[in-house]
Amino acid sequence: MIALASTLAALLVAPAMHAQQAGTLGAVMGSQAGPPSIILHNGKVLTVDNNFSVAQGVAIRGNQIAAVGANADVLKLSGPSTTVIDLKGRTVIPGLIDTHQHIHNYAEGAYGGALTPQQRGTYPLDWRGVRTKEDVLSQIRGVMAKYQFTPGEWIYLNNVGASDSEALIKILYDELDRWNLSTVTPNNPVALDLTIPDFNGYLVNDTGMKLLLDKHGAFMSKYGRFWIDNAGRPDGHLEPPAARLLLQYLPTPKPEDVAPIYKKYLEEMAATGLTTVSTRLPGYSKAAFELLRSRGQLTVRLGGGIQDVFGNLPEADLDQGMKKYSNIAGQGDDMLWVTSVAPTAIDGGGSRACTNEKRQGQLEVIDSWWPMGQCHTDQEFRGAAGRAGSIQANYFREWVVSSGKNNVRFANTHTAGDRSVKNMLDLIEQIQKQYGKDATKNWAMDHCRYVDPADMPRAARLGVWFSCAPKYIQNAPGVATAYNERMAQTMIVPVGTMVKAGVKVVYEADRDNYTWDDLEILLTRKDRQGKVWGEQDKVDRPTALRMITRWAADYVLKSDKLGSIESGKLADLVVLDRDYMTIPADDVSTLRPQLTLSDGKVIFLTPEFSAEHNLKPAGALIGKYDDLYARRPARGRVADF
Repeated sequence: MIALASTLAALLVAPAMHAQQAGTLGAVMGSQAGPPSIILHNGKVLTVDNNFSVAQGVAIRGNQIAAVGANADVLKLSGPSTTVIDLKGRTVIPGLIDTHQHIHNYAEGAYGGALTPQQRGTYPLDWRGVRTKEDVLSQIRGVMAKYQFTPGEWIYLNNVGASDSEALIKILYDELDRWNLSTVTPNNPVALDLTIPDFNGYLVNDTGMKLLLDKHGAFMSKYGRFWIDNAGRPDGHLEPPAARLLLQYLPTPKPEDVAPIYKKYLEEMAATGLTTVSTRLPGYSKAAFELLRSRGQLTVRLGGGIQDVFGNLPEADLDQGMKKYSNIAGQGDDMLWVTSVAPTAIDGGGSRACTNEKRQGQLEVIDSWWPMGQCHTDQEFRGAAGRAGSIQANYFREWVVSSGKNNVRFANTHTAGDRSVKNMLDLIEQIQKQYGKDATKNWAMDHCRYVDPADMPRAARLGVWFSCAPKYIQNAPGVATAYNERMAQTMIVPVGTMVKAGVKVVYEADRDNYTWDDLEILLTRKDRQGKVWGEQDKVDRPTALRMITRWAADYVLKSDKLGSIESGKLADLVVLDRDYMTIPADDVSTLRPQLTLSDGKVIFLTPEFSAEHNLKPAGALIGKYDDLYARRPARGRVADF
């Protein structure tokens, strides 16, 4: 990762034509011997090395890159068993790296419709026909009668369509409470999601609330974050960290049920050119990916943030609990490893993004409940307007400080609003003064939904990374209306400004989408109607590619092995159908990978590329991205556990 502001600024504006032509960059050093297994030649290889060198060919031996350079230099390494592929001028790039992609949620959302509610561990409530509180309670009564749950068993109800209107949200937030919910669920602890992700809100019935207070009363009294009724009693609506307590109780899918679903989604990812994903992973998902690996079906690398421990440490003393996770980031192997111990979210999204900007119009139907956003790192707890139970201490702030004290990496965490960014920078500065700069080494904040450009010089000085989602640029029209034009033009994913300030910036999707759509948004900054927002924050093509390869490899703690096409690195690379460097920016979303290699193995290729080169590698998927996407069944919604 290049740290100097002047160097980064130069990279931002460097013309693509200035890319240095690469000669032979050397052969793999080490114990591997023999000819390469695969040679790609006669191409345009964008190595994304320090100089953004361009080569003609690359040789692969086993799972590593053996040589990169001119055609003659790689072809002379060929042996009798080498597969030699003439690229015929096609462009080759490193395997793409997405630093914040909820792969398990998106896979379950795309293909989970085939699972029963019992397999998913969640039972849907359809709010699309709801008019009154009684309509909801009647549905719940029907679920209880249909499934005949064992008394005492925790039940998770997933609200589908409850956020479609303010009238429905009012029923969920203001009319339903722990007591009336218990009238139809008298024998079981029950939780309903509040239609907001990242464990940021649940409603539990009276049975569930009593269990939580009985087992975690001291924690809830100290750190709380729950809503109260007019009499000052907890009414069952929970925000984090109280909401996080539910993770140890709510049912989750079995790994063997979701593993086939994950496999299908991994196939889609390979077809987009993604070879590495970083995300926070619940325990059952990690077990499912381990199961895929045991079957030889884990084709994409996963750097996972451990998400289940935040709010659920068994130790009463936070520092004592955090010591178990000291220096755990980076542990694992090259297919599955730990990237962080993640709090999941430091604030909310949309209306709940924690911002200092004053809302002047409607952004979402939940606006009135969070007028300033869901600000987890504020000392005080506001909660839903006028209904916040008092707290004695802020668990989020204590967690962040304890992370620095105990060398636990902070990353893979939703940090959407400018106020949250400021709060985190304050905490990081405090930690570095107390425990030294290395205490926050490799720390990152994810999303860049709203970032104050004035904070970026301090972020650069503190060495903080940002993982930015281009998708938020498409929300700019709504932000301009709900907040102001200045915010929409300067604070939404201001990547150009961040890079010029010397901030380390990487790419994330934070959505279920085709990756190249986001690369186009990074380059054009156009919304869905074609209007450009934040012209000053456009980046050039080398910078955008670095964000999703070389720099992203730093974020996932694999810069020595991933992110560029260089001798000795792992052989993750993608062959494109057209030249990324010269295709019109408005057409970048139409790029289609022809071949994807991960760990030296072909994991995806198109039928045309297969026929052209007579390639049918064992275990590789032969298909097209658009066809793979089209095979999805009618998409249901699966809760975020």
